[in-house]
Amino acid sequence: MKRSLGRIIVLIVIFNTTVFGMSYQWRVVEAPQSLRVGQSGVIRYSCTFDKSDAEYSAKLQLADNPRYSASILSEKSRVVQGKRIDMIDLLMTPKSVGIIDVRMKALIRYTPSGAIENTVLGRDNISRDDIEEEEAVLPVVTIRAQENSAALTGHISLEARVDQTKVRAHEPVHLSIIIKGSGNLERFVPYELNISGVRIFAEPPQKLLTPSSDGVEGEIRQEFALVAEKPYGIPPFTLSVFDTSSNKAKMLTTQMIHIDVSEGYAISNLLDPPNLSNTATLKRYALYTALVIFGMMMGEGFRRVWKYRPRRKVKQFWERAKNTKELILMLALSGDKRYESIIGKLETGKIGLADAKKKLDNIDNMKLR
Repeated sequence: MKRSLGRIIVLIVIFNTTVFGMSYQWRVVEAPQSLRVGQSGVIRYSCTFDKSDAEYSAKLQLADNPRYSASILSEKSRVVQGKRIDMIDLLMTPKSVGIIDVRMKALIRYTPSGAIENTVLGRDNISRDDIEEEEAVLPVVTIRAQENSAALTGHISLEARVDQTKVRAHEPVHLSIIIKGSGNLERFVPYELNISGVRIFAEPPQKLLTPSSDGVEGEIRQEFALVAEKPYGIPPFTLSVFDTSSNKAKMLTTQMIHIDVSEGYAISNLLDPPNLSNTATLKRYALYTALVIFGMMMGEGFRRVWKYRPRRKVKQFWERAKNTKELILMLALSGDKRYESIIGKLETGKIGLADAKKKLDNIDNMKLR
């Protein structure tokens, strides 16, 4: 019987991994056989460990590749009959046409149960010597990448809507372009709108996208504001899409939208002249005039009364003096030359304490003026 060299190599690798190294086994659960360029597919790997689930950890090693892009979509672990099984979903998107071999590697870490128990009990920390690391080569997945000239790929819909179709001149119309679905929506190229006689104000696209098995899913919304003086039409929007549900390329197209623009407001029509022949109108205007005059009279009256409002007197430092000696000392310590004449009169006895305080009040009032 003829033996297969590839089978022998696989058996040797499994034997070495099981006997001489860590005890685990990688396999491909599911994978797409063919994809279009730009179309995403999920490769599901599983790794089964023969020992305690707490002793092992597996991590895919992602690397840049000119033929495809890859990212981890999800990672799950479960225990079946005492064995830990790691499930890893890899999202793969071809970049070019041809046969693509996806060769992934993973880093397996093994921590002995004794080191884990010591850490749990707080005896010591796990050292690097306690951890064993090994690089595992995962089974090769072969995918045929087919040509794709569509702008987007996946389950995608296109819609264009406006808030109103009848406006006055210079009144804005808000246009929304909505792209929904799943696929490679992150590659959407914003639309550029140009309509003769219409001023266009555009906003950057708003993207609400989350990862999915098709790449991403969600919604992209692009907003425009259109202002014009005359009626105009919004041309149809088109988007080339490769529909993965029907496995066919198609062109998504919106309907043309006609905007009816009527004449704007005339300045002469904004305010109607008052009818002075109407008695009710005359009474209303007389009341308005009386209220204005009353307001002016009240303002003038308050202004006059305000001058005679009582003012709170500020207590000065010299008012605390109980005799002439204390007053002379306070005035001398202030250093104000205006008080020198009063100090001299107090020392010679020409004025008393009360007269001196009155003179000081006069000096202070002159300063405020």
